[in-house]
Amino acid sequence: MELNFDWLNLHVGALVGTALVFGGMSFFAFVFTPMVFKFVEREDAAHFLRQVFPVYHRVISSLCCVPAILLIPGRYTPEVMALLAVALLNVVSARFIVPAAEAAREAGDEKKFAAIHRLSVFLHMGELIAILVVLIRLAQ
Repeated sequence: MELNFDWLNLHVGALVGTALVFGGMSFFAFVFTPMVFKFVEREDAAHFLRQVFPVYHRVISSLCCVPAILLIPGRYTPEVMALLAVALLNVVSARFIVPAAEAAREAGDEKKFAAIHRLSVFLHMGELIAILVVLIRLAQ
């Protein structure tokens, strides 16, 4: 019996990579973060997540670059641009939004923290939708 790997190509690799990004983002937003707040005291959960968020954003940013590199830019320009935009937004989140939220919380400025948190959630949901659109387009 001869093994045939004709199905294994850059497009399939990009599809799997994009699925990993979507799954990771969904799991973090809808399972992991709520579970931390459910099982850990609020202050400890907040402290823990402040340590995790920068790592999460860097990982997602890096993972977005993999399918973007695997796709042919001329044929998949919208998908590549969406993946790179999500990667860039995660770098911005790790470098600026998370530290700004942490500074507002430490300063006791709950109004500012709430505004930054809303911005962060809005960006994350937009990124998740963008990744879902890329995933659907690649699966067709």
